[in-house]
Amino acid sequence: MRRERTRDLAALALLTLTVAAFFWPLLLTQAWIPRGGGDLVSFLWPMYRFAARSLRSGTVPLWNPHLYSGAPFVADNQSGVFYPINLIAFALFGSPSYQVMEGLVVFHIWLAAIGTFVLLRGLKLRRSAAMLGAMAFALSDLFVTHIGNLNLNATAAWLPLTLWATHRALQERSVYWSGAAGALLTTAALAGHAQMLLFLALTVALYGLYRLSILIADGGEHRWRRALQTIGLTALIGAVGVGGAALMLLPAWQMATHTGRGRLPYQEATRYSLPPRALIGLIAPGFYGRGAANFWGPWERVEVGYIGVGGLALALVGMALLVARVASKTTASRSGESPRPSLDHRPFAYFALLVPLAFLLAMGRYTPLYRLLYRFVPTFDQIRAPARLIVLADLGLAAMAAYGLDHLVSRRGSGRPWQVWGGLAAAAAALILVLVGLPQARAVPPPDRVAQATRSLIMAASLLASTGLLTAVTRWRSLTQWLFPLLLALDLVALGSTLEIDHRDPTLGFRHPDVVAFLERETSLARIENTAPSWQPDAALVHGLYDIGGIYNPLGLAPYEAYRWSVGERASPLYNLLGVKYVLAGKGEPPGDERLVPVHATPEIDVYLNTAALPRALFVTDQQVVSDHEEAWQAIHAPSFDPAQTVVLEQAGTRAAPGIAESSTTSQIAFVRYGLNAVTLRVTSPESGWLVLSDVYYPGWRATVDGRPSRVLRADYTFRAVSVPAGEHLVEMVFAPRTWYVGLAVSATTWLSLAAAAVFWIRRSRAPNR
Repeated sequence: MRRERTRDLAALALLTLTVAAFFWPLLLTQAWIPRGGGDLVSFLWPMYRFAARSLRSGTVPLWNPHLYSGAPFVADNQSGVFYPINLIAFALFGSPSYQVMEGLVVFHIWLAAIGTFVLLRGLKLRRSAAMLGAMAFALSDLFVTHIGNLNLNATAAWLPLTLWATHRALQERSVYWSGAAGALLTTAALAGHAQMLLFLALTVALYGLYRLSILIADGGEHRWRRALQTIGLTALIGAVGVGGAALMLLPAWQMATHTGRGRLPYQEATRYSLPPRALIGLIAPGFYGRGAANFWGPWERVEVGYIGVGGLALALVGMALLVARVASKTTASRSGESPRPSLDHRPFAYFALLVPLAFLLAMGRYTPLYRLLYRFVPTFDQIRAPARLIVLADLGLAAMAAYGLDHLVSRRGSGRPWQVWGGLAAAAAALILVLVGLPQARAVPPPDRVAQATRSLIMAASLLASTGLLTAVTRWRSLTQWLFPLLLALDLVALGSTLEIDHRDPTLGFRHPDVVAFLERETSLARIENTAPSWQPDAALVHGLYDIGGIYNPLGLAPYEAYRWSVGERASPLYNLLGVKYVLAGKGEPPGDERLVPVHATPEIDVYLNTAALPRALFVTDQQVVSDHEEAWQAIHAPSFDPAQTVVLEQAGTRAAPGIAESSTTSQIAFVRYGLNAVTLRVTSPESGWLVLSDVYYPGWRATVDGRPSRVLRADYTFRAVSVPAGEHLVEMVFAPRTWYVGLAVSATTWLSLAAAAVFWIRRSRAPNR
C-alpha cells in the first residue's frame, strides 16, 4: 500500500511538472496571461480586490456602490466572494495582485488534472492511463480557450472530483459519499460561473439516470429498492450542493429576474454554437486558427474540444474496445456461457455515451436537441454559448482515451495482434488525412491562411502516425505505455502554451496616479464617466471612486441599463441626475459642449468638469405618481421633466407628500456615512418632501427616518426615494435583502450538518470492530 501511494504521488508530481511546462512562458519569461488581459484583468481582478478589501475590513459586500451607480455584489455569482480558494488567497495575500490572479489560473488547471487523475485511478485504471486522461482534460480546448475566464475554469475544474464522489456514492450506496459529492458541488457553485455549474449539475443528473437505467435493466430481486436508493442519493447530492451555496444562489436567483437574462430568445441563447465544420479542430486545431489572434473561421470563435491527436486516437480505440467487450459479454450471457456481465465496465460506457450527447448539445442551433434543453430544463433559457458544453465531451474523451490505453497495455502478449492492427489503422488514417486534407487546406482558407492550415494538417498527420507507431510497439514493450502521456504532453504544450501569452502588462489601464489623485481630492460623492480608451472601465472599483458605468456585465440591472443608454447628450437633465461631475476623455476628444470644462490633463487622459451636474442627493417636494414602470419611462422622457423639481414615483398606493408643490430653496442635505451596505444622511427642510438618492433602486433596501421604518420607493424609473417630514431628520438606508439572510441560514445549516456527518463518520471508522 505504501509503495502504491508513493507511485501515485510520483505520478501527481509528473502531472504538476506538465502543467508547469504548459505555463513555461508565464513562469520563465516576462509575460502575462491572457492575451490582451481579457476578463481576468478587466472584470475579475477588480472584483476580487474589492471583495478582499471589504472582507478584510469586516464587511460582507452585499452592495457595490462604485460601479453602475450601485449594484448588488454578492448576488452577482461571478464575484466569487465565498469561494474557499478565493478566501484562502484573500487571507494570504490581501487584495490580490495580478500575479496572484495568474497563480489562481494555473492552480485550477492543475486542480483539473489532479481531479481527473483521482477519478480515473478510482476507476481502476493504470497510472499511465490516468496520467494521459488527466493531461487530456486539464489542457483541453475549453480550459485553454478560457484561460482568462478564471471563474469558468475554476468551476469546471471541480467536475472530475464531483463525478468521482458521485460514482462512489451510487456504487457503494453511501450517504457519506453523497454528502462529499454535494460538498464538491457547493464548492464549484461558489467559484462563480452559473453556466458551468449548470453543466456540472447536468453531468451528475445524467450519471444518476444512467446508473438507474442500468439497475433496472439488470433485473434482480432488489432492483427497485436499489433504484430508489439511487434516486435518493442523487437527490441528496443536489440538495447538499444547492443548500451549501444557498447564500449565493438565492440572491443570484432574485437578481436574474432584474437583468436582461430573465429569458433570452432562442436565437440569442444559441449564439456561440459549435458549427459542424469546426469539428476538424478535433484533430487539426490550427486549420481555422486557434486563439483570438489567428482565428479566421466564418463564425463566432468557440472552443472545439481538442484533447490532442493521441488522446482522440486512443479515445476511439477505447470506444471500439468497449463496444466489442459489451457485445461479447452480451452474446455470452444470452447463450448461457457466462453469467450476466458485471458493472465494472459501465462507468466507461457512460463516458462513451456522454461524448456524442455533449457534441450534439454543443452544436446548439445546428441540431434540434438543444431546443429541448432550452424549452424544458430550467435556466437553459437564460444562458448563451452552447459550445461550452464541450467540457462534458472533453471529459468523456479523456476518460475513453485512458480506457483505451489501459486495455492496449492489458492485452499485450495476447493471441491477437490488436496493437499492430491499431497502429496500422492510425498510420492509414494519417495518410488519408494528408491526401484528402492538403487539397482542402489550399482551397478553403483565404490565401494568407493557407500555410497555417497546411501546417496544422501536417502536424496532425505526424502526431497520428507517431501514436500509431507507439500503439504497435506496445504489443512487445510495456514501458511504451509511458510514451503515450509524453507524446500527448508535447502535443498539448507545443500547440497551446503560447496561444494566450502577452508581453504587454495588462494592468496599465489601472495606473493613472495623477488622475486618481485629482479625483480623490473631490470632497463630495461625485461620480465619473469614462470615455478614455486608456482608462480601464472598472478602475473606479480598484481606486474607491464612483462610476456610472463599468465593464460590460451580462448581469447588469435592466432598468438602469435602459435609463443610462437613453439619457441623450451629456449635461442633459437625465444625465445630470446621475451625478456625473467629471468625464474622463481621450486626448483631444471633448466629450460635450461648453457645459463640460477641462480641469485636469495628463499625457493620455483629459478630465472635464460637468458644470450642470446635480448632487447625488436631492430634496424634492413636487411629485408625479404613475401607475407602472412603462408610464414612469414616458414621464421621465417628457420634455418638461426636471429631476431637480419633480420626482416620478410608480409604487401603487404612494401618498402625496404634504407641503407646497414647489422645490424648497432652503433644504439642506449632508452625508453622514456612505458605506457599502448602508447610507446615512441628515436632511433639514422647512417642509416635507422626498429625499431622492441617485443610487439604483433594488429590492432589499430598507429605510428609517429617525429610527422609524419608512418605505424605499422607486424614483425616476431606477433610483431611490424616501418620504421625509419637515424639520431636521436622520435618514438611513440599509441593504438587507431577505434572500441573503435566508440563503445564509440554509447554507449554515447545510455546512453544520456536513461537519456533524464528517465527525460521525470519522469516529465510526476509527471505532474497533465488534
